[in-house]
Amino acid sequence: MNLAARSTFSLSPSLSVRLKTNAEPKKLLCNTSVRQSKSVKVSNHTRAVCGNLFEQSSLGTSISFPISRGHVTRSKSLGPLYSSNGSAAGTSADPEPTKDAGDKKRLLFYFTLWYVFNIVFNIFNKTTLNAFPFPWLLSTIQLGCGIFYVSVLWILKLQPLPQVPKEFYIGLVPVAFFHTVGHVSACVSFSKMAVSFTHIIKAAEPVISVILSAPLMGEVYSLPVYLSLLPIVAGCSLSAMKEVSLNAAGLQGAMLSNVGMVMRNITSKKTLNKFSNIDGINLYALISIFAFVGLAPVAYAVEGSQWAAGYATAVASMGKAKFIQLVLAGGLFYHLYNQVSYQALEGINPTTFSVGNTMKRVVVVVSSVMFFKNPVSPLNWVGSALAIAGTFWYSQAKDAHSKSLKAAKEATA
Repeated sequence: MNLAARSTFSLSPSLSVRLKTNAEPKKLLCNTSVRQSKSVKVSNHTRAVCGNLFEQSSLGTSISFPISRGHVTRSKSLGPLYSSNGSAAGTSADPEPTKDAGDKKRLLFYFTLWYVFNIVFNIFNKTTLNAFPFPWLLSTIQLGCGIFYVSVLWILKLQPLPQVPKEFYIGLVPVAFFHTVGHVSACVSFSKMAVSFTHIIKAAEPVISVILSAPLMGEVYSLPVYLSLLPIVAGCSLSAMKEVSLNAAGLQGAMLSNVGMVMRNITSKKTLNKFSNIDGINLYALISIFAFVGLAPVAYAVEGSQWAAGYATAVASMGKAKFIQLVLAGGLFYHLYNQVSYQALEGINPTTFSVGNTMKRVVVVVSSVMFFKNPVSPLNWVGSALAIAGTFWYSQAKDAHSKSLKAAKEATA
């Protein structure tokens, strides 16, 4: 089956870069419910929003991200999504498209923004939580900022409105629910513990993913994948032994966030894979809308009676203008770092993205320690390094496992 891919990156009204690649993927065994003759289009952004769950599969892609006065678009026409055992047919073994100097600079630009926006968000978010420790309200506002941003794009016709059937919205409900759980739980953890330690605990997400994927998705991994979990668990345990900010509620929040994000990935794979007429920006916007609508009344029920007093205390400590600026800036950078991460994903395979995400965690941990001057013992540093190294090993082992599965399927095709 021949494959032709054409990518167009329009960065401004006067600049357009076209990239054309050709490849010859081998035939894959397909689930009978998937038609090989029909092309589908699902964005890389869609994959990224759902936790990279789609991976860089042989699935058609179409993506558009408004930036400044222009936008970035890309489209592909590829093959089947699932193999005979229900796992993703394509894997991170897929090669990256050939990049010229302009594409590499663009990718470096997005990675830089991704790191910077993430660092700024974590600093603004933690600073706000120190003065106004109400993570449920803050999580709601952050979702609301993203909704406002996308609404402006829709109103100005910079982004088309989503056109999806009723079944899509039904399938979106559990995805939005687990996204809400993951987001709020992380914010609760940030309010209770140091940013650096929360990120170390969140590095244990692969452990939860492997544990839940077996009973819920029937996925079995190779021995190296399971072994890679050991340094993650050991590293998190070592970090916790000497962590000054260790708090039971904060630790539970970080772990619950891992569970929420993994369940978001799993439910996305089960309920949203069949829909092809929505891009990543609209998908993330709809998830944010559903999450906001569900979270707002719960946040009020949990914290509402304390908001007025908390607001007065925060304003007294830093001033009304500064407090409002912190809250809104945190919400804006929450949305921006997510969107730019998906733009960084465009044009690279998930393994490269995973490595970048691991390094991002290192940068965020180090920068937060430097900014907030959290006391860190040598054992903390050793544990943190071990956990992050385990996360990197996990991504490499999973990539090798995917390649092995792909080779086995090609051999039996």
